[in-house]
Amino acid sequence: MINRKSILMCVLMLLMLAYFGIALTMSARLSKSRALTGLDISLDAPGSRFVTKADILAESGIDPDTISRIRIDEFNLRALEMRLRASDKLQDANATVHANGRLCISVKPMQPVARVFDPAEPSYYINATGKRISAELRYHIDVPVLVGSFDSVYPAKRLLPLLDYIASHPVAGAMVSTVTQEPDGNIIIVPTIVGHVVEFGDTSRVAEKFGMLRDFYRYVAPVKGWEKYDTISVAWRRQIVATRRNKTIAPIPLPTEEEMTGSLDIDGNSPDLLVSFDSEFSRGSLAPDSVAKILKPQKQDKPKKDAGKHKNAGQSKKNGKASKRNPKKHA
Repeated sequence: MINRKSILMCVLMLLMLAYFGIALTMSARLSKSRALTGLDISLDAPGSRFVTKADILAESGIDPDTISRIRIDEFNLRALEMRLRASDKLQDANATVHANGRLCISVKPMQPVARVFDPAEPSYYINATGKRISAELRYHIDVPVLVGSFDSVYPAKRLLPLLDYIASHPVAGAMVSTVTQEPDGNIIIVPTIVGHVVEFGDTSRVAEKFGMLRDFYRYVAPVKGWEKYDTISVAWRRQIVATRRNKTIAPIPLPTEEEMTGSLDIDGNSPDLLVSFDSEFSRGSLAPDSVAKILKPQKQDKPKKDAGKHKNAGQSKKNGKASKRNPKKHA
């Protein structure tokens, strides 16, 4: 049997539920009929220097000066999110209206890891997953530069292991200014130290190659000179190949005799000629052994005197021997 107390409790509970339902409906209508009171923008990557809050505001198309005239029930949050997500500078975007009437926009910007310059198309950025980000004047960030012709065989995405290492290692990032890809896929690095380029090969053994390059800068360049080599190759395993800047050998200066030195007498070693050679030697253009070799008297064949006499004498000796061997025939 139901008593009066139980019935009264049920009635009161129903009245409470009806009150809360009406109150919530009224407050929702009142809140929607109100205008927006302000705008808050937050970035999931606070340290991002590529996309700023001003860029998000420009992408949203909202004027902060007139936002107070926009009614909450007339504002399309879904359209705002779709417009922000359509931007290639943003990875994700969410928009909500808080109870105080403020519009809050939260975005996750793209993080470019390199800027690509391809002669076949306009410049663009790429992120860590290889997604393209168009380059515009208001979007700029200091990242490594990729230069070259990129296609389906050698796309810019193949350089991501190298770019990831540069981004995660400040020492390596400080050494790299530009990364160039040749038509055959060979990677050339233009370092921040001007005067030479680094032949990197491919994207294998990235840490080992940067270690060899660091050792070259530490032990070789200070001794040999920073401008001695124009190309440093770390493409091969456990060896560094450097190409000299000056690849031509200086010609060896040879002494010349002017008319004022007089006649050339090799056997007599003319004093005029000795003076000419001495002046060349004093200027350092002639080595001492060269002077000694040039001034050494030449051996000449002495003329054969009385050639006929010697010939007859030789013939006599020959006949004498023949006589001794065959005396009967000679008699």
